[in-house]
Amino acid sequence: MEHYAFSTVARLASQLSRQGVTSELLTTFFLRRIEKYNPMLNAFVAVFGEQAIRDAKASDARRAAGQSLGLLDGIPVAVKDLIDVAGTVTTGGSAVHDGQASSQTAALAQRLKAQGAIVIGKTQTVEFAFGGWGTNAHLGTPLNPWDANRARAPGGSSSGSAVAVAAGLVPCAIGTDTGGSVRIPAAFCSLTGLKMTAGQTDMSGILPLAPMLDSVGPITHTADDAAIVYRALTCAPGEVLDESCHRLLDDGSGLDGMTLGVMPDEQYDTDVQRSVRLGVRDMVRMAEMAGANIVRERPPLSFNTVFEQSGLLMAACAWRLHGALVQDHDAPMDPFVRRRMLAGQAVSQTQYEELLAQHQAAIGIWQAWMTDKDAFMIPTVPAIAPLLADVDEAASPAFFTRLANWTGGCALALPAGFDPSNMPVSAQLVGKRQDERRLLQIGSVIQSLTAWHSYSPTLPG
Repeated sequence: MEHYAFSTVARLASQLSRQGVTSELLTTFFLRRIEKYNPMLNAFVAVFGEQAIRDAKASDARRAAGQSLGLLDGIPVAVKDLIDVAGTVTTGGSAVHDGQASSQTAALAQRLKAQGAIVIGKTQTVEFAFGGWGTNAHLGTPLNPWDANRARAPGGSSSGSAVAVAAGLVPCAIGTDTGGSVRIPAAFCSLTGLKMTAGQTDMSGILPLAPMLDSVGPITHTADDAAIVYRALTCAPGEVLDESCHRLLDDGSGLDGMTLGVMPDEQYDTDVQRSVRLGVRDMVRMAEMAGANIVRERPPLSFNTVFEQSGLLMAACAWRLHGALVQDHDAPMDPFVRRRMLAGQAVSQTQYEELLAQHQAAIGIWQAWMTDKDAFMIPTVPAIAPLLADVDEAASPAFFTRLANWTGGCALALPAGFDPSNMPVSAQLVGKRQDERRLLQIGSVIQSLTAWHSYSPTLPG
């Protein structure tokens, strides 16, 4: 059974369809791994064991009756603890939640359940999703499983979702992404992370941070798996996902006819780790080998400007949502999250409206610049996951990831190798609005030529 721990969703779905394994057996296996490793890793804040087993048995009964709901039917999935599940508490990563169980299930989780997915539990998050390192002062920081000897940052804010998948506690998980919160933990944990276009899915029942920038996405081992979950989250009601959906747009031609934009070498500064540069370079080379046309061109927006403007808008939105709590100094709030939100207090209404206008302008600028490109490949994060003891909470690893949120696009983080200390590096594809299928195709083709996505960390015991 241990080989199931790091199996892809596609492989598990194939096993289920051939009745080589049951959903009940799979779900029990993952529940046992959670029980064994979660006390050390702290990936899950809540596990729905009994309900998961009931749902798995129902999935097996459907399959036996020839009524399978598709590829996700019977597959365990974890959701970030910003997402409501009826009858359970959504903490939002905060120790100040009221303990009130949600009365309804978020639209996103309903979609997963409608496809037969087994929602196995909720994963840890940075408090109110406002932080990129993955730390949580009160509920505990999940540990990056790629360093068995020293505690390293998992990436955030979807920290628990990435750790759970990387450690083989669940085959896929859902995160949210306002400035990189799916892609940063995917990068730190050597996973594939898809940031979907904002507004493409119903966000009701998901705790907001900055609604105009908020998006969701799957964290998986491969682009093919991300495609399966993406289709589940965007398909028409009642649509059954078959084997075709994890090879989106794959006509056997590789990347022939596609154009990939990349940064000129001189745009990299000394803050981008050498291993990251080499990883991105190798991924570009793989795309070129697959037939893509490579264009070296500076993007039309400054990374520094995007980073600053999007960060200020996030702070302003967070202040408007949580200002009362921030001002209550008796509330047990993460001091670094509080500090980030306090920065939003100084944003006047005029400045807030200017930021919104700049965001809208950036969307148009990006769409125009990307007209002749299928994707833009850049680093996901500038460096490997730092030791927790070395994390600078005044800084952020989101220098490259905020571009996709600010420009209204989609983005895909891909494993791109390891540094000399065997810690993961990552490359990122940034695309146009609602062009997820294109990014997933490119990611799938690149991963057919590389093996970085197939490596897994070694856990003790």
